[in-house]
Amino acid sequence: MLVRHRTFTPTLDRTFDRSFDRAFEQLTSSFFDTRRSNAPVVDGAWIDDEYVLTVDLPGVPAEAVTVEITGTTLSLGATTEFLDWKRSVRLGERLDPDKVRARHLDGRLTVRIGTVDEPEARSIAIDTAAPDRAIDATSSEAAADDGQTTDAQSTETNDTE
Repeated sequence: MLVRHRTFTPTLDRTFDRSFDRAFEQLTSSFFDTRRSNAPVVDGAWIDDEYVLTVDLPGVPAEAVTVEITGTTLSLGATTEFLDWKRSVRLGERLDPDKVRARHLDGRLTVRIGTVDEPEARSIAIDTAAPDRAIDATSSEAAADDGQTTDAQSTETNDTE
């Protein structure tokens, strides 16, 4: 049995006393915590330019494991007679949902997610000419000649009918 004895402490030490009580409570509750989760733990780490998730699933056959991607949500699951487990992870904008690979070997699921390719730099031509109003007027007249009507022309036609 763990017991903490208190003695009277001056006012200045009460903050320390409260923090010590909290730490003592956490320590003792961890000894007697009977709620142990049997759910698999997902571990993630960056390896080179991929994010790698690993899940230990001892005794779970590969046929009972699922890996699905919907949009930017990656779902992992395992269903057996003794285990019904699912975990969903939202991929950040740095990870590419099209670059997901999964492997199940010796009871370990490994999911590798590649990063989004950086777009190549390209030069953009800069137009330095002043806008020409005559070109804009000519292009709308050419559209009318081709049988296309502008909004003003179609309104006039509808009013006369």
